[in-house]
Amino acid sequence: MVNMIIKTKNLVLVAITLFSTSLFVIDTSVRAELIDRIIATVNNDIITLVELNNALRPYVEKVDASDYTPQKKRDILTKLTGDMLSRMIERKLTDQEAKRIKITVSDKEVDSAIEGLKQSQLMSQDDLEKALKDDGLTFAEYREKIREEILRPKLINYSIKSKVIITDSDIKAYYENHPEEFAGKQKYYLRNILLASEDSTPDIAKKEQKKLADEIKMRLDAGEDFKTLARSESQAPNASEGGDLGLFERETLSDRIRKAIEPLKAGEHTDVILTDQGYQIFYVQEIQNQTLTSLDEVSESISKKLYDNIVEIKFREWLDALKEKSHIKIML
Repeated sequence: MVNMIIKTKNLVLVAITLFSTSLFVIDTSVRAELIDRIIATVNNDIITLVELNNALRPYVEKVDASDYTPQKKRDILTKLTGDMLSRMIERKLTDQEAKRIKITVSDKEVDSAIEGLKQSQLMSQDDLEKALKDDGLTFAEYREKIREEILRPKLINYSIKSKVIITDSDIKAYYENHPEEFAGKQKYYLRNILLASEDSTPDIAKKEQKKLADEIKMRLDAGEDFKTLARSESQAPNASEGGDLGLFERETLSDRIRKAIEPLKAGEHTDVILTDQGYQIFYVQEIQNQTLTSLDEVSESISKKLYDNIVEIKFREWLDALKEKSHIKIML
């Protein structure tokens, strides 16, 4: 167990005590400041307890304000602590690698990024600085955070993205191996006849409705017009419109309804189906089939998808390799 000295004062800080690897929230009505200490070393850099607590603060406040049980809160915060420390270690490693290969971010790039943010949020400089102050940040600290956010994509681009190449054969292979992604979507124009019921409907009433539904089905089988029967027999709000439901993509239909209509041709109706609304019969008025999307139409999107997937894999491999050759010590 690590014993921490806590000083109380009127500052908006969440007091946290670490017992081994478990994190416990001390009464957040007490304003407190933790005496700092080193909790991890990453090669020649350190991570302190105050840095970890500052990074965790927004999450701790949200968890503390939740309705979770005390044990659930402790479990969540324990996991959050481990995840956050891992991210901070990875950030140290990427920063060190950026320095090693001399990747930098100019003041002009930082200024441009901040101006872009202010314009997108319709904020003045005073608005931004006030918002930063509310979050416990100075403008100078915020500039450094922006610099870090620009630096890392530059590093990833240099170390990983520039080495990833997607060929035409890669794109074609993906297209041929994933036909379901590019097949034209099938749509059904449907009508229905509904005999409504709920879970609370008495069993005897349900039996009567099923009997009536079966009789309607027999009349449809004998050739009576679906729209006419829907107007006279359906209990759905669309009965006056001949049971008109409109156009549906195949994938949006429930499994039960989709299985019932898939074997049908336009102009045919289903058997009686028990649904959440009651007994129903569906009529397929029209089937629309869209043509297969061509390779030329989706080539760019496939390329981007393959590229992003490979970059993500390569990034994790690259980061794992950095960890393997680094000296990392955690002291929680």
